[in-house]
Amino acid sequence: MVEQAIDDELSDRRLELSHNTFRRFEEMGIIESAESAMFGKIYSEAFSYFINYKMHSREPISLREMEEFEHVIDRRVMEIKGRIMHLTGR
Repeated sequence: MVEQAIDDELSDRRLELSHNTFRRFEEMGIIESAESAMFGKIYSEAFSYFINYKMHSREPISLREMEEFEHVIDRRVMEIKGRIMHLTGR
């Protein structure tokens, strides 16, 4: 489930939309780095998806499940960064 949320956020269209938005904010001096904001958005979306899934199942989130979530992020962090950097050309 978390993998799918990350895959959705890494689609070319979503990355382009995020980049355009966050690049404007960076140019306005509102944020320091569009790339960092993009990474945060992907993490936040994956975490929100995970939380929503657990809310609908009505089961409490176990420590093991939180650890699994972090393992997915850890495993995909370089891919996420690479996709962002490729898009932004930095």
